Amino acid sequence: MLVSGKMQKISSIGPAGIGNLLWRHALLAGLALAYLMLALWLSHLNGVVVNGQLAVVLFKDFLIKLPQMAFFVLFWRLLVLTYVDRVPDRVAVLKVEVRAVLSDRDRMVGALIAIVLMAMVLIAFAKLKNLIPVLHPFSWDVTFMELDRLLHFGRLPHEYAHMVFGGHYPIIFFTGVYNVWLFLMYMALLIVCFLRPDNAVRMQYLLAFLLTWAVGGNLMATLFSSAGPAYYELLGLGETYSGLMERLNAHAATGALSVVETQDLLWRFYSMKDSINSISAFPSMHVATSVLMAILAFRLSRLAGIIMALFALAMQIGSVLLAWHYAVDGYVGAAIALLCWKAAGILVRRFGGFPAAAR
Repeated sequence: MLVSGKMQKISSIGPAGIGNLLWRHALLAGLALAYLMLALWLSHLNGVVVNGQLAVVLFKDFLIKLPQMAFFVLFWRLLVLTYVDRVPDRVAVLKVEVRAVLSDRDRMVGALIAIVLMAMVLIAFAKLKNLIPVLHPFSWDVTFMELDRLLHFGRLPHEYAHMVFGGHYPIIFFTGVYNVWLFLMYMALLIVCFLRPDNAVRMQYLLAFLLTWAVGGNLMATLFSSAGPAYYELLGLGETYSGLMERLNAHAATGALSVVETQDLLWRFYSMKDSINSISAFPSMHVATSVLMAILAFRLSRLAGIIMALFALAMQIGSVLLAWHYAVDGYVGAAIALLCWKAAGILVRRFGGFPAAAR
C-alpha cells in the first residue's frame, strides 16, 4: 500500500505475533544497539559533551517535516493511481489504502520498532561524527585535492563543473537539490519503516542504511578526516579553492538561494565549545544516501528509481560545484552505498530470515 498499490491481508497481533516481529528485527536491533553503545562509550571516554539545545532544535525540525512527508507520499500515490494505474475513482482507492495501512497492526508495530532503531542509528552517527576532530583532526584535505586533480586530467573537478553549471540559475538549482536531501532521506526512511515487516527489501534497506552511516559516515570519515574545499583556506592549507569560494560568495551577494551562509554557520558550530560538528567531507554521505535511495526506489518503482538516480547524479555534481566535497568523496560514497546494500542483502538472507532477499 502507498508503494506497491496492492492490498495486504490485515493481521492481528497477539503475544506470538509481537514475538515474531521482535525476532524479525533482532539482527537490526543488535547492530543498532552495538552502534549506539560504542558511540556512547567513545563519547564518554573522550569527554565530549554536545549542547542539548542544538539537538532539540534538530529534533523539532524533523517533527515539523512529518506532515510534509505524509503529504508528498500521498500525493505521489495519487499521481500513480491517476496516470499509471488509471484508476477511475482514485481518491476512494487512496482512502481504502490508507485505512488498510492504519488498521494493519503488524505494519504499525513493525514501523514503531524500526523507527526507534533508526533513531538509535542516527543518534550514534551524530555522536561519533562529533568525535572526528578529537580522534583524528582534519588531515586528508591536501591528499584528496591532489587525488582529484590526478583523476581529472590535471584540473580540479569544480573547474569543469563551473564551466557547465556555473551560471546563476544552475547554482540555485543545485543548491535547492542539496537543501531537499535531508527531507528526502527522512521521507524514504519513514516509507521503508512502514512497509510490511515481512518485506525483505525493507529489512535490507534498513540494514544498508545503518551500515552506510556507520562505515562511511563514521569509520571512513574518521580514518580519512577531511573538511572539504569550502574550509580549505580556513584550515591554513592555501588558496587552491579561493577562486571557487569567491564565485560562490559573489552569487550569494545577489540574494539568491546560496550555501555560503550554511557553510559559515557550520564552521561557527565547529569552532564553538560543546557544539555539534557537522563538517566532514570524506566520503560524501549526501551522495552515499542518495545512491542508497535510488537503489531502493528501483525496487519499488522504475519511475521513482529513475528520478532518484538523477537526484543522486545532481547531488554529486552539486557537491563539487558548491564546494562541499572533493569529487572523490562522492565516488567513494556511491561505492560504499552499493557495497553496504550488497552486504545487507547477505545478512538478510543468512541471518535475517529472508532467504530470497533482494541482491
